[in-house]
Amino acid sequence: MKKGCLIIHGLTGTPANMKSVSDALQARGYLVKAPLLQGHGTDLKTLTRSGWEDWYGTVVRAHHDLAKEVDSVYCVGLSLGALLGMKLAIDCGDSIKALVLLGTPFEAKPLFRFLVIPAVRYTPLRFFLTSVAKNFEKSVLDPQGREFYRQNSLSRMPCRSVFQTQDLVNLLRKDLKKITQPLLMIHAHKDHLADPHGLLEIRRGVSSKKVDIMMLENSGHVLTCDYNKEKAASRVVEFFDKIFDKIY
Repeated sequence: MKKGCLIIHGLTGTPANMKSVSDALQARGYLVKAPLLQGHGTDLKTLTRSGWEDWYGTVVRAHHDLAKEVDSVYCVGLSLGALLGMKLAIDCGDSIKALVLLGTPFEAKPLFRFLVIPAVRYTPLRFFLTSVAKNFEKSVLDPQGREFYRQNSLSRMPCRSVFQTQDLVNLLRKDLKKITQPLLMIHAHKDHLADPHGLLEIRRGVSSKKVDIMMLENSGHVLTCDYNKEKAASRVVEFFDKIFDKIY
């Protein structure tokens, strides 16, 4: 039986940011497909012109192609990629055998949720502030991993893209119960963007019979490039392998 995994990177990032997970899965015999989301990989202006439906379109096409090559498809996403993976699991049902969510921004940290985002989105400031600089130091704690992430992502975050991510979360909230797949959520204690309380909302809302949560002690939001990246990747492989063995 052939097994494949769809790997989805985060906002402003590229598939290179998912290398630790991709390598671990390939080493275990998974056929990996890690597409570059539409609007990504070029410049800020190009990304700003795209929205969540464009990004999701990339994911849907990649899933369609992968499903033709393997007998079972698994999915893992980071940040925005986690949200897109949730949407795919909702829409595709049993064709996604298991789902892993990394650094899921289902609920932003209070500073961003109650102050920063509303202050930009719902005031005239939105006409003047179109992007913000990313905090690379907090995104990735490991200096070597941070430099790798810096080289493989944009240096600024388009405000419109953040708002698009918010809109996607609001859509997902309405359909959480349609997620039935075995689910693993990996999150970092030192994630400065995504509040871990969002994981509890997901766990309460989904219909999955198996929901595991793993917290990492020494990583930031982009945990696939950080100190605990091998630990996270190993847990992803272990989770998918157990589901595969149970099915086949």
